[in-house]
Amino acid sequence: MTLSNKIEFRHSSTDTYKIVAFHLMTNEVKVLSFGDNVWRNFQCLPVVPTYRSPRFYKHVGIKHGVYVCGTLNWLAIQNKFQNDYQIDWKLITIGQFMIISLDLSTETYRQLMAPQGFDIVPCVQPSLAVLMDSLCFYHDLHGTGFIIWQMKKFGVEESWTPFLRISFHSLSLVPNHCRLRLFPVCLSENGDTLILAWGKSKQTILYNLRDNIIRLKCSFGL
Repeated sequence: MTLSNKIEFRHSSTDTYKIVAFHLMTNEVKVLSFGDNVWRNFQCLPVVPTYRSPRFYKHVGIKHGVYVCGTLNWLAIQNKFQNDYQIDWKLITIGQFMIISLDLSTETYRQLMAPQGFDIVPCVQPSLAVLMDSLCFYHDLHGTGFIIWQMKKFGVEESWTPFLRISFHSLSLVPNHCRLRLFPVCLSENGDTLILAWGKSKQTILYNLRDNIIRLKCSFGL
């Protein structure tokens, strides 16, 4: 059996290094602790990760799982089917979107709801990011821009807060066909500047939140 989407991390409290591997076809998750040399099974995920879906245009270059507060998190869709081609995407509703969070110390998972303000199924795949050590959820706003939500207190669904709205009108420096593929990369320590990227481009955007100024920069490391 071939596993993909492997992620290595260090558990901060025990200084233990682990590798988590996710099987794209079966939703099976395994974990390997360095020194054990034995793969242990998580329970299979009960939902379908959105990046498996042909319904959405997926962001190129985004990790499928994001690490925050000792957990690995995926955006997923509640569905009984394991095979994407059996899903009728016309019937997908907002209520089916959720976040599955794997606790890497206890090796268990739980499900978190998306922000309540996420109320329309977008044409572009929503996704997750980590900014300033907080879990963030971002999605398209009817093709006119996008919004980033921040979970102020991890694991508390009521703490989702609108963090930033960006209008595509303000992104005139970005080609039209790339605007729907923008994703947040990093936020400066003082919280003033957000770095955005898109696809496999060698350019990034420096967006000054205080002055609403946008600049393009070359970033050959992406």
